[in-house]
Amino acid sequence: MSDYSTEDYGPRIEALKRSHATFERNTDYALSNVQSKLEDVESTVDQLDARERRHFESLEADIQEAKETAEARSDELEESISATDTGMERLGRRVTALERHLRQAEGAVVVDLDADRGGKLRGLGLAVEEGLAAEAELLTPHQRNVIHYTISHHRQARQALTGHRATVRQAAAALASTAAGDPRRKKAEEDFTTAAKAAQETQERLGNLAKNAKNAEEQRATDDARRARSAAVIEAGQRAHTQLRVRLRSRLSDALSGADLLPVWFSTALGPMAPSRDAEEWLETALDVLAYRVTYQVTDPVLALGSTPSEGSAPRRTARFNELARDLRAWG
Repeated sequence: MSDYSTEDYGPRIEALKRSHATFERNTDYALSNVQSKLEDVESTVDQLDARERRHFESLEADIQEAKETAEARSDELEESISATDTGMERLGRRVTALERHLRQAEGAVVVDLDADRGGKLRGLGLAVEEGLAAEAELLTPHQRNVIHYTISHHRQARQALTGHRATVRQAAAALASTAAGDPRRKKAEEDFTTAAKAAQETQERLGNLAKNAKNAEEQRATDDARRARSAAVIEAGQRAHTQLRVRLRSRLSDALSGADLLPVWFSTALGPMAPSRDAEEWLETALDVLAYRVTYQVTDPVLALGSTPSEGSAPRRTARFNELARDLRAWG
């Protein structure tokens, strides 16, 4: 029989009820507090979303306005460029007409950039071409380097073969002079095997290497002999190149700074004067054209390079013509 009576359970039950009621109140309060904070957070998020939406809408409107402004300015720029091009074309026609009028006027003088009394300039030009042709017959520095590498590779292989054979002989001597249990014998066996294999592989490669080296030595000897024969011609061509450029530069400088008219072929291909940018490059191209004309006796009054060389012309002249034609596209 239990020691507790019904009267003993009454106070305990009431205490539990009070504790439960207190727990419920505290829980309801906590839930209410959490709910309130959650509502505050949701309200804040809504406010942020609204603010962000307004900011995005404002930004989108600014971008659209900037785009419309840029498009409008682009249209204005295109119209301005078109008007400028039209004006330049009109101005170009007027300048051409004025220049034609000046050329027809009494006393008008056109500079003769092709003048060559006694053929001295052409002689320099031909000397330049002869030197360049002789130089073209020589091996390039890259080709000479390849030849040097081929010969060196063969020499190194021969030296390596000598070294491998020496190692084989030393290993064989060690094997012959050591007993089976000698620690040196194992190393001698390894050295013998490795060196013998390397010597065999090198020996197999030496045939092709020797053949290539022989051909390379013959090419180098031929090139050395050709260089010796062409040295005077190449040097004369280099001196002629310097003299020709100096004379043509002086003539062109006088023409550009003078009051006389430039030839039609010059103005058509290079314009009436050097541009503000890349003036030195423009001048070099002009000198190249002058040198081409005096060397190949081009006298065409309109075409800077004259007519296209025929198929029977020297390959160097054809190559030079094509090169200058490309260069002139930047200035015409």
